Amino acid sequence: MKIVYITNARLPTEKAHGVQIIKMNQAFSIAGHKVTLVHPWRLQREISHKKSIFDFYGVDKTFEIKTLNFLDPYIFRKYLPKLFYKFLSFSIDLLWGIKTIRYAKKLNPDLIMLRDNTPFSFLFASLTSLDVCIEFHDMPPPISRKIFKYALNKSKKIKCFSVTDILSRDLEEKFDLEDNFIDTLSDAADTNSFDKSYLVKKKIFKPIITYCGSLSEEKGADILFKSAKLLTKFEIRVIGGSQRDILSYSQKYNDIDNVVFIGQVPSKDVPSLLQDSDILVLPSSGKFKKSREYTSAMKLFEYLATGIPIVASDISSNSEILTSGVNSILFTPDDSVKLAEAADNLYINFNLRKEISKNALNLSKEYSWSNRCNKVLSKLKKVD
Repeated sequence: MKIVYITNARLPTEKAHGVQIIKMNQAFSIAGHKVTLVHPWRLQREISHKKSIFDFYGVDKTFEIKTLNFLDPYIFRKYLPKLFYKFLSFSIDLLWGIKTIRYAKKLNPDLIMLRDNTPFSFLFASLTSLDVCIEFHDMPPPISRKIFKYALNKSKKIKCFSVTDILSRDLEEKFDLEDNFIDTLSDAADTNSFDKSYLVKKKIFKPIITYCGSLSEEKGADILFKSAKLLTKFEIRVIGGSQRDILSYSQKYNDIDNVVFIGQVPSKDVPSLLQDSDILVLPSSGKFKKSREYTSAMKLFEYLATGIPIVASDISSNSEILTSGVNSILFTPDDSVKLAEAADNLYINFNLRKEISKNALNLSKEYSWSNRCNKVLSKLKKVD
């Protein structure tokens, strides 16, 4: 099968969606399909990003990447009034949709695959005779929703996925679709990148709790640092976060001496850093609808693949995957005391840590990139 995967994202990027895009293309290609990833040129300001996409993500060249020359709207963002920038961005998105589908049709693909950041590419793809598949990672903004709604109600050859159950149901309501039209397709992890020989340690001089992800209130950064004050016998390691965010939180919590900021690292280095831990924490906030109901955190699936016991906030986007006391410990969201208690009690209970570790590893087998791609392809076969 020939697959053209279209995205409107900057690549490479330090953000998780970049990993997701590359891993999906890699998994499709490993499964024997001819894959071409189409993305726009974007200005790269970071020296570490000025390298090939394959090198940045540490993946083999098993698929083609086509970087289309295109205007980068973000260059003008700080120079334009908000209204003008919105109009410019809308116009560029429209032109991007025209250009990408024209290019894709030249490749004569069997399937066009898209994410929710390409509404016009999706619209124009839906007007062709080709099979079209889209995955939603968030609720699109109002104008994009209208475009998606029109296309979805116009074409019968579209297959839709979203990353959480609640997002699937909410999208069906917004788009006036029948129940269960949108299948839930959680994110995944490269399970082969993790050492399967991990053993839970009974006695540790200075146990390590690790968080991996961006630093924001939505991700629960403040709750993490507040809990660090109560977890004095642990070293708290933080992987990720921009230099600006690290400086800001370092100054805000300058009275905490057990937090180590590792900063942003290449995605290929994440597995070894995670596995040098005793507990992994996912403190996502419950105050924000996106993090509470719509976000399928890729680090959750990476955490599972390590086999290291997980402590996570009890929000629906986590509890759709995790079961407290079985493959994780869930705590009351936005409560630093509960987070600290959960981590402390888990560390003390060696047998529980071993059981959670075993169950997490077993669960992780369901969430590989290859399994994710197989679910997409099986949906296509059922429809056809």
